[in-house]
Formats: sequence, structure tokens, C-alpha cells
Amino acid sequence: MKWLILLGLLMILLAIVATRFRRQIKMAIYVWRMFSKMRQVGKSVEKPIEKIENPKDAALVRCAKCGTWIPQNKALNLRSGIYYCSKICLETTASVN
Repeated sequence: MKWLILLGLLMILLAIVATRFRRQIKMAIYVWRMFSKMRQVGKSVEKPIEKIENPKDAALVRCAKCGTWIPQNKALNLRSGIYYCSKICLETTASVN
């Protein structure tokens, strides 16, 4: 009998708390459902593989004018096989010739 009275008091207390904080409880349930849907969508969407170009992996070439080593993807290529590190090196070489 004692346990039934304690259980009844606990239920009444729970009902009072639920009515007092019903807006916050609804918002918590809404946020929980939103995050659950986001997780499901994130798992179902297949992410494309992006090729990230690492400058450390790029081949190095030497400037024909000053001899500086630079990555090939950043070098200026006037003719095949001849690379320049900047416009200044390219212009000075062109003005000399």
C-alpha cells in the first residue's frame, strides 16, 4: 500500500512538471527528431570523391632565367619544356632575345 501511494505521488509530480514545461519538452522532441532525420539523410547521401591537389605532390620545375624551383602547376610555360617562375623572369628573357 505504501508503494502505491509513493507511485501516485510520483505520477502527480511528473504530471505537474510536464504541464509546467510542456513547451520546452515539445521543443526538445522537435530538435531530437530533426537531428535523427539529419543523420538518416547524411547516411543515405553518397558523397562524391573530390580530388584534392596537394602542392607537395606536384612535380618541380626549374625557372629558365633565375633557376628557382617551383611547382609545375604554378609555373609559366612559354614553350614546351621551358618554365618561368614569374612574369618578370619571362619578360626579361623575352627582352634580352
